This record gives sequence, C-alpha cells and structure tokens, in this order.
Amino acid sequence: MEHVRLLEDRLHGDSMFPLKVYTVDHLDGEVIFHYHWHPEMELIYMEEGTASLQMGTSLITLKAGEAIFIPSGQLHAAYPVEKTPFRLHAIVFHANLINSFTYDTIQTRYIDLISGPHPFFPIIIHENIQWMENVLKSIQMIIQQFQRKEPVFELTIKAHLLMLVSEIIKNTRSEDKPKNPHDSVKINRIKQVLQYIEQHYSEKISIRELARIIQMSEGHFSRFFKSVVRMTPVEYMNTLRINRAAKLLRETDRRIIDISMDVGFDNPSYFIKIFKQQKKCTPSQFRKSV
Repeated sequence: MEHVRLLEDRLHGDSMFPLKVYTVDHLDGEVIFHYHWHPEMELIYMEEGTASLQMGTSLITLKAGEAIFIPSGQLHAAYPVEKTPFRLHAIVFHANLINSFTYDTIQTRYIDLISGPHPFFPIIIHENIQWMENVLKSIQMIIQQFQRKEPVFELTIKAHLLMLVSEIIKNTRSEDKPKNPHDSVKINRIKQVLQYIEQHYSEKISIRELARIIQMSEGHFSRFFKSVVRMTPVEYMNTLRINRAAKLLRETDRRIIDISMDVGFDNPSYFIKIFKQQKKCTPSQFRKSV
C-alpha cells in the first residue's frame, strides 16, 4: 500500500474512474498507516489478523472478516495489534463515481446524503446481520474485480458500490448515532495543526508556533496533541518528513544531504538516525532497495 500524507492531495484511480484498492500487509514504522483524511469515502476490509483503527478520537478494533465504512473528511489511522500478522484492503472512492448525471431523486435523496459533510459516523460491518453480510459480499467482489480487471470490471465495481451504499443508507441513519460536540471541537482543532504541519514541514517548526495556532500553552498543547494523534508533535513531524524523504529517494536521484534539507532536517546525521529508526535502514540502503 502506498503510504499517504495527512491531507491527501492525490487522485485515487483516475478522473474517469476515481476508485482504487490498496492492499497492505506490512508496517510503516510502528503503524499500518498514519493519521490522515481525504475527501473520498473509504471502505477498509480486514482479510487476515486484527488492527486497531483510530477514527477521530476513538479507537476501534477491526477483526478478520470485518469491514468499516469511513465517511469523507474523517481523520483516521491504523495500528497493529501486538504486531501480529495482518492483511487489509482499503477501497478509496470519490462520490463522483456514483453521482447521477442529472440532479435527480437518487442524487438528492441518497448520494448527497452519504457524500455530504459528515453524514455518517464510521460504521463497522460484520457478519451475522443480513444487510451487513450483503455489504461484505459486495466489498469482496470489488476487491476481486479490481485485482483481476476482467472485462467490464469497472461496471461490475460500480454496481456493487451502489448496492453497498444503498444498504448502508437504508440501514443506518446519522441521527441515530450519538454525537459528542467536544470530540468535534477537538478534531477541528487538531486538523488546523496538522494542516499547518503539512504546509510547512520543510521549514523549522516550534511547539510554541503550533500551540499558538489553537491558542494553547505549549505544555497543554503537547498533551492534547498526543492524546488525539498518539504521537508527540515532534514524532509526528519527523514521521511526515521521513515519509516525504522516502518518496524523494524512490523517485529522484538527488543527493541524500539535499533531500534531508528539503524535508526540514537541518542536521544530516539526525536525519539518518531518524530515518533508520522509522524505516529500519539507512537512506542509501532504502534507495538501493527500491
């Protein structure tokens, strides 16, 4: 699976078919994938093992055979459970794929509902409930069709996507889910900070600077940040920078010292130390392995 930055600015699939299935069975450092969000909706299907998914401020355990629907704009991350083997598939798709050509009843009553701003909380999908079993079958078919790419696979995928969306809408209503206004405030505040880091990661960023964004003291901010993101601000910034450096090492032939400066490390020795901690190899070894 390609590891993503906090706010994804890439296209999943392409403009003609905005859907992509990612498969991951290995760790990126200590996590499966880092805290991030995107405008697309996402379905994560746990094929093997168990994972701990962070949805906003909540932790959810996803077991083999289960899936979760993640609405647009939802902050989420995934972590291993006791480092046991796992395999999951993430189906990321844009609402454009299922939008109606005209603004018809289907669009106004259903598609706008599920693709609007936070219409649903994350929904865990498991066996033993008939409608959820139907959704799981559609998820499995989408993964299979995407991998095999048999004739008319795009049409088959869209058909199953519409089927599972209809099941979710029919059987789940956002008004039935308890909402915690305090959690919403926390998520909105942390998004401001994460977006700032995303935009300025190549520069020197101080804790004081980040705390000022949401008007907190440095100590309170550091505790708040770790309680939500499960990393200290420095750990998060280093992770973002190392992932960006790994991308540059893969895709360019620029000197390692220049890459370290580009991603915000002003000390090459510290860059190599943190890179080795996170990727279990040096930058030069990483470049040779890809």
